[in-house]
Amino acid sequence: MYKSDGGSPIPLPEELNRALRRASERTLSALTSLRRAVLQHVQSERERGATLAEIKVDLQQVISRVHAVADGSDGDGNGDGQRELAAQVIKWTDGFYNRKD
Repeated sequence: MYKSDGGSPIPLPEELNRALRRASERTLSALTSLRRAVLQHVQSERERGATLAEIKVDLQQVISRVHAVADGSDGDGNGDGQRELAAQVIKWTDGFYNRKD
């Protein structure tokens, strides 16, 4: 929101407000789906006998391939966001692997 000359907030235009809400909902849904997929992958690999280190290397390779494709397709330069997402996936992996079910 912007401030008017009087200092009171000026609300966002309704269309922009709706678009931001939709984008936020899609982002949250995508992150939830990604987290669930990482959980399933870690559990199945752990049951198969893979070590945490092996699972992390495998996931890092997948993440690198996905980033390479994304960098080639739109070139948006969002390396920081990609690194943050990769770091989060690895944190989830640690937690899921060490979890006592």
